[in-house]
Amino acid sequence: MIDDRPAPAPTARSVVTVDTGGDGPVFLLVHGIGVSSRYFERLVPALAGEGRVVAIDLPGFGKAKPFRPGHPLAMADFADSLAALLDDAGIADAIVVGHSMGAQVAVCLAARRPDLVQALALLDPVMAPQDRNPLRAGALLAFDTLREDRRANRIVVGDYLHCGLAWYLATLPAMLEYRIEEELEHAQVPTVVVRGARDPIARDHWVSELARRTGGEAARIPAAAHVVMHRAPWRTAALITRLVRVPR
Repeated sequence: MIDDRPAPAPTARSVVTVDTGGDGPVFLLVHGIGVSSRYFERLVPALAGEGRVVAIDLPGFGKAKPFRPGHPLAMADFADSLAALLDDAGIADAIVVGHSMGAQVAVCLAARRPDLVQALALLDPVMAPQDRNPLRAGALLAFDTLREDRRANRIVVGDYLHCGLAWYLATLPAMLEYRIEEELEHAQVPTVVVRGARDPIARDHWVSELARRTGGEAARIPAAAHVVMHRAPWRTAALITRLVRVPR
């Protein structure tokens, strides 16, 4: 007998793509909209000598595309997928490194599950209030490609094509609606906020405001644009690893 019942929708979950390094703190790397953990290919070796590095693909992106649900996800859904992954792996007190939209996911995770987060490193976080418009956000992301190197842009193009326009557009409202500056007040852990000096998206005033709300540090890396950890992986890693020595 043929079972013609529709297959159940895939459960939204994150997928570990990199798990390397040794003893010491766990650095959890969380990518942004449209892309994947490939964005961290240069940061992983820069951090691996300092502890264990775990990079993931969020539901619907990269290798987690098969776990895309049939409906859009809120930031809390992305954060809960990370919490489930950390719980399953027995990881607590991670230093969560979020880039772009991944910074929103990182903050949301810290607010919802503070037991899992030791510290936050927010790299080029989005979006400042004046940029919470689909057309403006898309234009800024496109403009940034003019300031990135070829390898970063190849990753962007390849990952966006793999993600597909439909999932990007389904996820975009959650990114634009999330108020990271308000949620930070519920995520009171040591925090560093980093931007590339040439980033057209996460500008100085925005990064400074987020750092002020956490009582953390705002850092600016010369020559880098939005994908700061790709252009300056070792400088970025140095800022992240300083969090290991900050008391919670």
